[in-house]
Amino acid sequence: MVNDSILSLFKDAPPVGWSGSGERVINSGPLYSAEQVALLANSDAIRPSTKDCRNDIQELELDNDDLARLVKKSLKTGRYINSVWCRVSPKAIAACDAYTVCDKAWIEAARKEMDCQYYLKFAINSSGKLLLMVSCHLSQ
Repeated sequence: MVNDSILSLFKDAPPVGWSGSGERVINSGPLYSAEQVALLANSDAIRPSTKDCRNDIQELELDNDDLARLVKKSLKTGRYINSVWCRVSPKAIAACDAYTVCDKAWIEAARKEMDCQYYLKFAINSSGKLLLMVSCHLSQ
């Protein structure tokens, strides 16, 4: 078994035998209080942390201010889904909370703004000073 670095503030061990090739549910969530996350939900403290997340954010034409707004909205009007272990890089994992939140998005095919469901997955980093965005995309 590879010893992965845990980048999140939540440090409990991932499930025994987890290869890190997928996600694993953490039953004690949400892992991060709304107060903790809200303190970090500003554009200076948010870091897209996976290639897929960076690609999705670019495709959706979101910037860090948009991410901060979505995170804050998810805490107020969104729905907590679960907490999961996520692969952040080949040798690093993070324990993340996942939320869905409804917000407006420009839909090119419809040529107008429409209400869309966003899926957000994030963790607070081990120093407690950054919000690591692992996923940010429209829900299917």
